[in-house]
Amino acid sequence: MIDLHFHCFPGIDDGPESWEAAVALCRAAAAEGTKTIVATPHVLRDPWLNEDPAVRDQMLLKLNTLLGGTPAVLAGCEVWFTGDLVELAEKGEAGPLTRLNRQGYLLVEFAPGHVPQSAEAAFHELVLLGVTPVVAHPERNLVLARDAERLASLVERGAVAQVTAASLLGELGRPAMVACEEFFRRGLVHLVASDAHSMEKRPPRLKAARERVRKSWGAEAEEALFVSNPKAVVEGKPLGWPV
Repeated sequence: MIDLHFHCFPGIDDGPESWEAAVALCRAAAAEGTKTIVATPHVLRDPWLNEDPAVRDQMLLKLNTLLGGTPAVLAGCEVWFTGDLVELAEKGEAGPLTRLNRQGYLLVEFAPGHVPQSAEAAFHELVLLGVTPVVAHPERNLVLARDAERLASLVERGAVAQVTAASLLGELGRPAMVACEEFFRRGLVHLVASDAHSMEKRPPRLKAARERVRKSWGAEAEEALFVSNPKAVVEGKPLGWPV
């Protein structure tokens, strides 16, 4: 499996506090069958600005050295939606943003209780730049969870949606789990990731989520959400499911 949303750099956001904890978190994911992790530290989210990608790249190198390749960790970030997101994306590698595995997908999160009216236009502009927005955990956003049509509107502009493994398992509350079911019914779930932060706060749960998806949504959805679609993301290719 490939985990596309994972907070594994210590001390720079609300993820692990030490290198020892970071290594333990990644190895726990590997023990569940995750071969590849995309590191997605918060970027431009106060107080975790993390604006210098060179610093993040140094941490990536150190973490991969400590892990010895098991699992492999790739570059990425989780950017807080701002009014200048398109301008930041236009800067490419000269700016603060790191696409998932430096390919064509960018993980974007909204404030928990808000989705700006400008989001659709911004996502349209990103797609024109060759950047596919990945909406992080829409089931945990109060606006999107209550109004699947709003998420559908973002997807119509070219975005894809990533739900959290723990939400599927009911571990983040019934409303989030119900929202995941509604999104899936409408064809609005494209990716499942752990959004792991720590062994105590939010451990990797992809294995259990995969089993749950297979039993509830079927083998085709399981293969797409945990294998083929994540692989397409890290390779910068179009998603093959849903069609």
